[in-house]
Amino acid sequence: ADEMGLGKSIQLIYFIKEILKEKRDAKVLIVAPTSLIYNWENEFDKFGSELKYKVVDGNRNKRYVFLNNIGDTNILITTYGLIREDKEIYSNMNFEVIAIDEAQNIKNNMAQMTKTIKELKGNVKFALTGTPLENSVLELWSIFDFIMPGYLANLDLFHSKYYIKEIDSDNLKLLDNLKEQIKPFILRRRKKEVVNELPDKIENNIFLELTKEQKKLYVAELERTKKELDELIGTEGFNKARFKILQLLTKLRQICIDPNLVYNNYRGGATKIIELIPIVKNIIENGHKLLLFSTYKSAIDIVNRELTNNDISCYVIDGSVSSKKRMELVNKFNNDSTNVFLITLKAGGTGLNLTSADVVIHLDLWWNPQAENQATDRVHRIGQKNTVEVIKLVCKGTIEEKILDLQQKKKILSDALIEGEDRDKAIISKLSEKDIKNLLSMDNDDI
Repeated sequence: ADEMGLGKSIQLIYFIKEILKEKRDAKVLIVAPTSLIYNWENEFDKFGSELKYKVVDGNRNKRYVFLNNIGDTNILITTYGLIREDKEIYSNMNFEVIAIDEAQNIKNNMAQMTKTIKELKGNVKFALTGTPLENSVLELWSIFDFIMPGYLANLDLFHSKYYIKEIDSDNLKLLDNLKEQIKPFILRRRKKEVVNELPDKIENNIFLELTKEQKKLYVAELERTKKELDELIGTEGFNKARFKILQLLTKLRQICIDPNLVYNNYRGGATKIIELIPIVKNIIENGHKLLLFSTYKSAIDIVNRELTNNDISCYVIDGSVSSKKRMELVNKFNNDSTNVFLITLKAGGTGLNLTSADVVIHLDLWWNPQAENQATDRVHRIGQKNTVEVIKLVCKGTIEEKILDLQQKKKILSDALIEGEDRDKAIISKLSEKDIKNLLSMDNDDI
C-alpha cells in the first residue's frame, strides 16, 4: 500500500525475478486497470527486460490463441475486464504469483469481477494499491479475502464486529485490534515518511490507450497528415513547409488530449480526461497538492469542468489572468485547502513559486523538455521540503510516444536557450525531414 510514486511495481518486478531464479517455469499473472497495462510493460522494459512477459489484450480470438499456447512466457499482464471475459481459460491455470494492481477495484465483494478475481488459483498473492481504504472498512475485508481468504473471518462476522458508522473511543480501540491483526501483511509508506531515502524528484510516465472512437479519429487524422505532409514537401520543399507541418502535428497532439479540442460535438470519450480524475483523487486523498499543466487553454477548460463535476475545487491561471490576479491566486493556493492548480504553459510555466504543491502533472508533452522542466520548477525549487513527483500522461502508439522518445533518447529537442512565443516553431526548425516523418511512422496496429 505504498503511496503512489514509491515504486510498488518495481518492488514486485524484483520479487518476480527472485521467484524465477528458483522456479524457471513459474507463471505469474498481473491484473491491472486497462489504462495501466502498458505502464507495466514499460516497467518490465526498464527493470526486467531479460524476463519473458506479454501483455494479453486485443480481440478475443487473438487472446485465446495465445492463452492456449503460452510456451515459455512467464509473466502475463492483462486487465480486470479481460479476466472476466476469459474466465474459463484462466480458471484452468495455476500461477505461482498473482498480483492485482489498483486493488481497490475489488472492494465491492458482491461484484462479479471481484468474484472472478478471487477464483484465480495462485500460490502467492499480492494486492497493490496506494488507497487501500477509500470509504469503508469492508473494502479492506474484500482485499484480504483475495490475498488470505478466511484470515479476517467471513463477511457477516467481520461486518458485525468492525463496521462502524460513528467513531468513538470504544470503537477506536476495536480498530486498533484490527490494525494489529493486519499490520504484518501491509506495507504502507508515504513519501513524507521516507523522504530522506528518496531522490528529490520522481518521474512517472503513465501510458494510456486511446478510447475506441478517439482511436478512429486519430488513425484517420494520421493518414491525412502523412498525405498532406508529402504534398507540402513535394510542392514547397521541406524547409518552407516546416511551420505548416507544426500545425498538422498540433492537431494530432490535441486529439490525444481530447478530440473536442479539434472536432465539435465529439462524444466518444477521451482517455486522458477519463483517467485523470481518479489520479487526482488519489493524490488528494494522500494529502498532496498538485499543479496540472497543458499547452492549451481549451484543454485546461475541459479539465476544470471535469474537476467541478467531481466536486474538486481548483484555481486556474491562463493568458486572460492579470499578473496581479496571478499572485493573489498563488498566495491563496500556498495557504489554503485548495488542492489543484491548473496552469497553461505560456501563462505560468515560469515565474511562479508554488512549493506548497509537490506533484506536477503534464497533461500533454511539450516539444521542448526544457519547458517542462521550467514548469516543474514551480514546485521543485528552494523552499520545497518534500520529494516532488512529476507525472506525464502519454497516449500509447501515438505521436506522444515519439516525442517522448525524442526527449529521452536523442535529446535533440532539448535547448535551454529557447524561450518566448515562438518556442514550438524554434523546436520544429531543429527537426530534420527524417525526424518529422518518424513522428508519424507508427503503424495503425500500434494504437
